[in-house]
Amino acid sequence: MDDLRHCFQQMCRAMPGGWAAMAAAMGLSKDGLENRVYERKGQRVDVHEALQMQAFSSTTLFAEAVAAESGGVFIPLPAVDGVDVEEIHTVYMELVDQVGKLAREWREATRDGEVDPKERQRLEAVRHGICTKVTQMNHLTFQVFCKEAVQ
Repeated sequence: MDDLRHCFQQMCRAMPGGWAAMAAAMGLSKDGLENRVYERKGQRVDVHEALQMQAFSSTTLFAEAVAAESGGVFIPLPAVDGVDVEEIHTVYMELVDQVGKLAREWREATRDGEVDPKERQRLEAVRHGICTKVTQMNHLTFQVFCKEAVQ
């Protein structure tokens, strides 16, 4: 839950005007917002408020925190205006590059029989990149090649 609190703090900082502007946008006093974020006086940020904070801060921090808390990752879908086959090929080649990078990073990280924290961080970053590229490639493919519009 500390990750969620941290994301609420980050969204407040990301909002132009900071905490005061976020509180005003949500129709709260700054103290009222802080009470919710820090769970004081029996208050907490509910899902609806968290989604509002995310929209006001123009971030995906809440979605990312919920995904991480659930053992996953948040992957935003790409914009699909004017997508063509060439763009899909580009994303596909980026995916192939990421898989090659995973092979190199994995080989290096496991060479000594132990994965240290820095090696783990690099492997996790590559995993996230691969997940992102697969999701993007499928989304773009469906937009171009499926007869029915994909939402």
